Amino acid sequence: MNLKLRGAILLVTFSLFGFVSCDKYDDREVIENTFTGNVDVTSGAQDPAGDFTGTNASGTFSFAWINPQSKASANFDLTSSSGSVQMIIEDDKGKVVLNQTRSAGGVDTYAGVSDEGTSGLWIVKIIITDLNGDGSYSLHPGS
Repeated sequence: MNLKLRGAILLVTFSLFGFVSCDKYDDREVIENTFTGNVDVTSGAQDPAGDFTGTNASGTFSFAWINPQSKASANFDLTSSSGSVQMIIEDDKGKVVLNQTRSAGGVDTYAGVSDEGTSGLWIVKIIITDLNGDGSYSLHPGS
């Protein structure tokens, strides 16, 4: 087998491997759900939102979100006698653009804008710990 043919075969092989191993998700696709309570993702247009409820419930809920902007407005809160909620958002390049936690008995609401990131497929992770009650979240592209 000549050198040019081997090179072409290697190029095609690596190209196919790169295509098959791509870690992209569909918009609003749930990536992880270990939360022992109930949580959902609803939306209108480009704005994902949802509610969560639980009794002594803990776990992680994460989903993909296509954000056409370089920032996001985020809101979340909890109405609970105990527990906490943490929202972590990564941009298309994997950079953490938001990491906020709210706890019962303290300031239990967050409303703000993420740091600037790269538009595209963002990953939203909601970590809920010892929730006894309910809460909600919403996201909007831009600031």
